[in-house]
Amino acid sequence: MVTPKKQDLTGEIARPSQTGLRSVWQWRPLASMTPAMVADILRRAAMGDAHDFLLAADDIAEKDLHYRAVLQTRTLAVAGLPIDIQPWDDSPAARRAAELVQDAVRESDLAVLITHLMDAVAKGYAVAEIVWETSGDVWYPKQILRREAHWFTWDRDTGRILRLVDGSAEGAEIPPYRMIVHAPPVAAGIPLFGGVARSALWAWVFKSYAMRDWARFCELFGQPIRVGKYHQGASPEDVAVLKQAAFSLGSDAAAVIPQEMALELIESGSKSASADLYHRLIDYLDRQVSKAVLGQTMTTDDGSSLAQAKVHAEVRADIMRADARALEATLMRDLIAPIVRLNLGDDAPLPILRLIVEEPEDMAALADQVVKLSAAGMPIPQSWVREKFGIPEVAEGEAVLSPAQPGQTGPNQNGEPMANRIADRAETSGSSVAVHALHATSHAAEAAQDDPMDIDVAGLMADRMEVEAEPAWRAIMAEVQRIVDEAESLPQLRDALLSAYGNLPTEELAQVMALGFAAAELAGRFMVREESA
Repeated sequence: MVTPKKQDLTGEIARPSQTGLRSVWQWRPLASMTPAMVADILRRAAMGDAHDFLLAADDIAEKDLHYRAVLQTRTLAVAGLPIDIQPWDDSPAARRAAELVQDAVRESDLAVLITHLMDAVAKGYAVAEIVWETSGDVWYPKQILRREAHWFTWDRDTGRILRLVDGSAEGAEIPPYRMIVHAPPVAAGIPLFGGVARSALWAWVFKSYAMRDWARFCELFGQPIRVGKYHQGASPEDVAVLKQAAFSLGSDAAAVIPQEMALELIESGSKSASADLYHRLIDYLDRQVSKAVLGQTMTTDDGSSLAQAKVHAEVRADIMRADARALEATLMRDLIAPIVRLNLGDDAPLPILRLIVEEPEDMAALADQVVKLSAAGMPIPQSWVREKFGIPEVAEGEAVLSPAQPGQTGPNQNGEPMANRIADRAETSGSSVAVHALHATSHAAEAAQDDPMDIDVAGLMADRMEVEAEPAWRAIMAEVQRIVDEAESLPQLRDALLSAYGNLPTEELAQVMALGFAAAELAGRFMVREESA
């Protein structure tokens, strides 16, 4: 590895100056932009002269509040991701490289750097300059400075090699290990063609015309037209008084005129429809900008359903993951690799930098799966469950939640099982079917020890219904199985099943269902009485 010269690494090469080519004070072209100007700016940018396009991209991000909001949403979604740096493998060389990088970037605010690099979404590319410092034989970034995109240009041959603007057509060559250049992948492969500001410029121009006309409309028709009438013999002084009253009425809502004069307010009948036209045009343009930046509209605008909103949120999450992967590649290439190469040589294994995108999990579904897998005999580490659900370790002597025992019910104050009490009420009511069902469930309630109101009547009846219905279902399925076995073709099977529908042995199943309905009704009445007692 050839070590760069110290002066090539320790000084600023893209330093701004007040009077030079890299001034921070720039005239922006958007104040009086027309469709013809937009076409000219984009045409010149497509030919490699992107100076005015990049300034216009900054201008619309300042003036268009909706465009600024959606750009900020996409930027902050990535800038807020946790950053993780891990060794390539378990070898000593890989661990040493990872520790070196972690120490080198410890003082750098990578979230701020990522926020700046995400400007590439709008412009097609973003640049930051690294100013290096040495401490003995160790090179590390002293500063990572944000640089304006229009201070740089691209080579004329490929459009993919960044050069520093210096007054020449090609620009100056940039020494290695000096610039972090983020250019998200685009279909054309040329960074200048990938910025969403190319599309947003057109939306902004049409939107600015609509907003200007809407403002004029509000000024003209937001208030009624004032008409002053004076008599034929009025003097010029009287006319001047009436004119002044008409103009004052617009802002003061009050006027004083002679008795002989008249002042009328005339309302326009078509204001609402005209105003709605401007609103719908601006709303349409905003939705198109949302699609260009975020890939969808329902995370910024009103949606029609929860399901559609979830789909749109997934689209936005896909874009965030793509942005994170692109930034990882940029930081690995232009920041992590130079730190390792300058200090450990070309053969040292590079550590892995990750922007951690946490996938949302359905915790209720996960809990259900944990219970089922545990019941099936799969060993699940308790530490993993605690980590997934954010449950801390239990301190000694700390009160904890205890699970309810399945099928457990509570006695009354005299120790009588709850199921027996329900059955007794059923006997009093004279329902033999309910008595049979509820007495049959009494064995599940004899061990009850908790509050009487904790009885799971629905669970008891569901279990009992399943037991009682099993013979009836077995008889029905046996008949169906016989029909399937005797059928010689699918049409014959269909006809046999249809003809046997009314002859299936359903009487026993009907009795079980009637038993369940009656028992459920009585149990519900009992619970209401207990609550009101």
